[in-house]
Amino acid sequence: MKAFMLAGVSSGIGKTTISMALMSAFNNVSPFKVGPDYIDTGFHEFITGNKSYNLDIFMMGEQGVKYSFYKHHKNISIVEGVMGLYDGIDNSLDNNSSAHIARFLGIPVILVLDGVGKSTSIAAQVLGYKMLDPRVNIAGVIINKVSSVKTYAIFKEAIENYTGVKCLGFVEKNDKLNISSRHLGLLQANEVENLREKLSILRNQVLENIDLKEIEKIATEQTRTVNLNKDEIEPPLYLSYLKDRYAGKIIAIAQDRAFSFYYNDNIEFLEYMGFKVRYFSPIKDSKVPECDAIYFGGGYPENFAEELSNNKEMINSIKENYEQGKNILAECGGFMYLSNGIEETDGKIYQMCGLVPCVVNMTNRLDISRFGYISINNKNDIEVAKGHEFHYSKLKAVLEDTRKFKAVKKDGRTWECIFNEKNLYAGYPHIHFFGSYKFIEEVF
Repeated sequence: MKAFMLAGVSSGIGKTTISMALMSAFNNVSPFKVGPDYIDTGFHEFITGNKSYNLDIFMMGEQGVKYSFYKHHKNISIVEGVMGLYDGIDNSLDNNSSAHIARFLGIPVILVLDGVGKSTSIAAQVLGYKMLDPRVNIAGVIINKVSSVKTYAIFKEAIENYTGVKCLGFVEKNDKLNISSRHLGLLQANEVENLREKLSILRNQVLENIDLKEIEKIATEQTRTVNLNKDEIEPPLYLSYLKDRYAGKIIAIAQDRAFSFYYNDNIEFLEYMGFKVRYFSPIKDSKVPECDAIYFGGGYPENFAEELSNNKEMINSIKENYEQGKNILAECGGFMYLSNGIEETDGKIYQMCGLVPCVVNMTNRLDISRFGYISINNKNDIEVAKGHEFHYSKLKAVLEDTRKFKAVKKDGRTWECIFNEKNLYAGYPHIHFFGSYKFIEEVF
């Protein structure tokens, strides 16, 4: 098994850019992303042609992470880290960080750092990351934003002399490689202008300045050998009682430019439970396909609010399905679409489906008070799900409070989070089904 993780010393260090470069340089890559992010996985899929999967111990559990990683391995697995190498839920070393995942899976780490404003001191930075948790195998470094080959030679000599960590290459500073920011950190892959041109520049830089043979050697020789057995290539055993429970039933999933945030493992788990999946577009289609349940994921409905609001046939179809008793799950952007309306930052309100008795309004900043990982408890205060919230909108008005679930943060903060009326469950939380099977069982 060949695998490695590309992790950064901090957010914004260029690990996504370099991850894309390396994914384009190897054949038949199985891409992964640490944490709950939906955006980077879209770039992974654009580049590799293969599905990208999230690895998140908090939301999936250790068994879920292990299953997904081994189940979806192809020729070489490349895992993109999140934030800084050791950044996670808290300051412990078992904190759902990139380092925690790499250590748990037994894969080597290639650390990305930048060379701006440094010389010999860069070695101290690498040494600190190596020594903080010696159980993490930092097998090499790639230096981003390097001004010249001569400068890289200075970095390489210092790092290898003082840390024993190999330098695997560098990426020259190049403004053409910038990708614009938006809500979740990046535009979606299909929205980046001249993305293929940018990827071509990336690939050329990788081939010229990064030692791909040494990276493949590290991936081959330093990945911990794993003897796979049936339990590790099937969904975790605690989920097996749900296998084929919904055989013969159909679930319609909203999938278009407005709704695209889904974990691939969630879709596959719906199929494992027996559902046949059908996709539809709330923007373009006139009705929901014949189904027994509907799933609205997250996305950017505010960017397509006019089209969504004007598609009255679809809105009426969704209402009809609700009245017929179809089970409906809506996360974040999907929840916003099912609300009474979305108020844009300019004050204009677009009417939506009106199934959730509230109005949401867009803001220009992340709602930090409702940011990050949460446990989700039912009305009896029993945990039924694991999830996270990340949104730039807020509840402007709650016309009738039908929220029956509570979000619980590790620091003790709580808030009401999921509206539930009859067969409809809708709220801001994104959930991963592996850690939320009790909730999924109730919804469907």
